[in-house]
Amino acid sequence: MRIEHTQRYITITFDYPLRILSSAPVNGGSRRASSIVNLKTATRDVMENSPEDLIDDFRREKGFSENSVGLLTSADMEYAQFITVQEKGIRVLAVVTAGTSNALNIAERSDTEFSGESASRYGTINIVVITNCYLLDECLVSSIISITEAKTAALLDLGVKSVVSGHQATGTGTDTVVVVSGNEKNIRYAGGHTLYGQLLGEAVYRGVKGSLLEEPTEVERFNSIQELFQF
Repeated sequence: MRIEHTQRYITITFDYPLRILSSAPVNGGSRRASSIVNLKTATRDVMENSPEDLIDDFRREKGFSENSVGLLTSADMEYAQFITVQEKGIRVLAVVTAGTSNALNIAERSDTEFSGESASRYGTINIVVITNCYLLDECLVSSIISITEAKTAALLDLGVKSVVSGHQATGTGTDTVVVVSGNEKNIRYAGGHTLYGQLLGEAVYRGVKGSLLEEPTEVERFNSIQELFQF
């Protein structure tokens, strides 16, 4: 696994395609992929181009395959967080970029021109979680639930409010989650009663909180992080 981090993008590449479940705007859903892109874009770029066009242009520039999983954000890459936790052979990495300019409470109605199609609003909390463990299909889905709970817990503790109602925010209107499964021990459950679920929650919580508190990226840790995941 290799990580590249600049002020414009974060890329994560693997030696071979891995099982991925995501809500990414480009190549989301369930698939195998060998690269993930989190691309910083200007509001004008997003308004004038589709997510597919923006990611495809970048993918060709980097020489990545067409199946690259693509995320977009306007969040500051300077405060991207790379959080690793491990215990009893389970290793989890959470890569988080976070902005809350369009923070919302999902239980409340808000005025929006979108009805489910690709949105062009900016802000966005993008979360990529990678584990060395082999996540069974149900665990991939359950991981997204636990990731979302951990994200919302961080927003609650930071007192982030909906820009529409002023009530507690549960996320932004454009958040994305990516879960990458490794090939080691089988994991079936990702809830709070499991060690994997607790490690997952800790990594995501720390990542979201650190990014929103504008803690600088610890680039010097990349080599040790990459050595933890041999794929």
